[in-house]
Amino acid sequence: MGYLDDLSAELYAESDTPDVEAQSREANKMDKSQIKSFGPGSFADYVDFKDEFDGGDGQMGVAGDGNKQLEKMDQVPQLAKSQSMSAKNAWGTSTGYADSLREKNPKMDTARAQQLENWQNQQEVRAKNLHLKDMADNFDSQQTTAEENWRALSKFGVERVADFDYDEEFGAVAVGDDIEGTIEIKSALNRVETHTMALRNPYMGFADFRAAFTEGTSSDWVIEPAEGSLMQREDTDFVIKYRPSSPGMSEGYLVIETEDFKKTWKVVGST
Repeated sequence: MGYLDDLSAELYAESDTPDVEAQSREANKMDKSQIKSFGPGSFADYVDFKDEFDGGDGQMGVAGDGNKQLEKMDQVPQLAKSQSMSAKNAWGTSTGYADSLREKNPKMDTARAQQLENWQNQQEVRAKNLHLKDMADNFDSQQTTAEENWRALSKFGVERVADFDYDEEFGAVAVGDDIEGTIEIKSALNRVETHTMALRNPYMGFADFRAAFTEGTSSDWVIEPAEGSLMQREDTDFVIKYRPSSPGMSEGYLVIETEDFKKTWKVVGST
């Protein structure tokens, strides 16, 4: 038995002091002379609840909210689609713009003033719709960008296997015993040029790496990703960027290292 069943039993329980005569069929039967068209012909005994009940179902709101009318659904202004409609108040309520136009120009036709007010309301609706469209487009754009970033990061293999401090584990960035090669990039001042290379973990499994330039290398050099995990069976693409801030030559060293190996490249930039 549910709670509502228990409540119903209490509501419909017999009264301790019943008025048998007032509740009898004879007392509540309407006289035939008061019946009209199979309905009540007189409302003399009609009881108006007035403010005692204000709805409670889905169409009239919640009991006690003071709303005694049906809910007004979809009260959204629509653009006037005909000439006859545009000459009337298409919004149901006036913004006062038409009245202000007639006050400034008493000779203006009332229908013309109302057309101008409707037109202004149409522009507001149009501006609102365009704003909502822009918000939706920006949201979709941001979602796409986030997905593309995720795919790019996944391609770089940036998720590390272990969480540790590279400086404590590898020490300061230093040139290795062997130089893998020289990376030369030429660029105009304040213009970015790039060089891409692929690298795999020569050993089994995954290996966390650090990619950085040695001390003394100009900050005009940048590498992405700077850390992550190298895979044995899939390339990790590294992008070296050079953006010269002053004319001339720029030299340094790029070091990519894991716990098991260290690879070093000489970098040479010029304008």
